[in-house]
Amino acid sequence: MGHDDCGGPGSRSDKRGAEDPTPPSVMLGKYGLAPSRQRGQNFLSDANVTRKVVSAAGLSPDDVVIEIGPGFGALTFGLAQAARHVVAVEIDGGIAGAFRAEYGEREDITLVVGDILDLDFAGVAKSYGVNGLVVVGNIPYNITSPLVRRLTDERDLVTRCLLMIQSEVGARIASEPGEKDYSGLSVVTRYHAQVRRLFTVKRTCFHPRPKVDSGVIEIVFDAGLGRRSDPDTFETVVHAAFGKRRKMLRRSLQKLMSERGVTASELEESTGIALSRRGETLSVEEFDGLARALAGDGRPGDRG
Repeated sequence: MGHDDCGGPGSRSDKRGAEDPTPPSVMLGKYGLAPSRQRGQNFLSDANVTRKVVSAAGLSPDDVVIEIGPGFGALTFGLAQAARHVVAVEIDGGIAGAFRAEYGEREDITLVVGDILDLDFAGVAKSYGVNGLVVVGNIPYNITSPLVRRLTDERDLVTRCLLMIQSEVGARIASEPGEKDYSGLSVVTRYHAQVRRLFTVKRTCFHPRPKVDSGVIEIVFDAGLGRRSDPDTFETVVHAAFGKRRKMLRRSLQKLMSERGVTASELEESTGIALSRRGETLSVEEFDGLARALAGDGRPGDRG
């Protein structure tokens, strides 16, 4: 994953026609606002990073984008220039008021004051006559996990996401089996999606400056990944395996095996997976096989 060097507060977008948003430090002072530590508000303040994020989103003129937490518009105008329309969802009424006062109403941007976790994704898609939505945002740490779960639930409407999140959280979502950050969230997300770490954004690119760097990850929901187990059973198996992280699968899955009337030897035979292994060593495909077998769908010799 690459790094992005910030050009500092004075760096400006050279993209012709793109609107330069007012720097967050100026906006905060002008409208008498203060960043909320509780909401994890660290505003992107570097135009070089803005360009890089917008480019990575790979938008087309037909795309409708849901931007999470537009703040003072660091990404918003670049996204609007690349896409058909941006629905910018801002939970902070004061920031939304400053955004409206500074930039006025625009035909290509709809500012919504509310919680992204409560957004009616289907309603947005219907309003703009599209079957799929692109989600982009600079995400505070405290909502990352519930947000990724919500986006996964909306995978029939959300085609792909580009999320800027704390580096360690991004590593946890995008980790591979055996890596120290590999987690239940990694596995459940990858059941439904292809996940990639794109680049790191240094803490100096934000105002106020956070204590850690951020990372940009891409999540592309894909129904063609070949998963064969029931999603709910899959998630149950994953949570059991990671709930007792240091224990062998024989122990961590003991309750599930008992409930489903499957012995450890039967599970090993039907999946080809040694239950002496620990959950953090298993691939998504192996968890898929375990979930199928525990649901009664696996057969000896069937490695699906």
